Amino acid sequence: MTQSSVQMHSLERAEAMVRHLIAETNRSHLETSWRYELTSEVDNIAVVSAGDTRTLRIHACWLRYVVAQGEFQSCVADEIEAWYLLARLTGSAA
Repeated sequence: MTQSSVQMHSLERAEAMVRHLIAETNRSHLETSWRYELTSEVDNIAVVSAGDTRTLRIHACWLRYVVAQGEFQSCVADEIEAWYLLARLTGSAA
């Protein structure tokens, strides 16, 4: 397997994990709709809100790295829970 095919496979695996996370989040938090996009426009990860839609914007290279390090839960999944916690603490609409 070439280096580029290894990277593509690891990105596909990482993106599948994000798709699963977004599906689970949409099932558990019916008041908002989540989606994701891979982009180089963020350093690592960011949440963008527009109406009732939240977009998890993730840098693809960073995503591959955190998945390879076994840090998906703490670096990606917990970002969504942190968003809800912050919304509750500040009284913002989820």
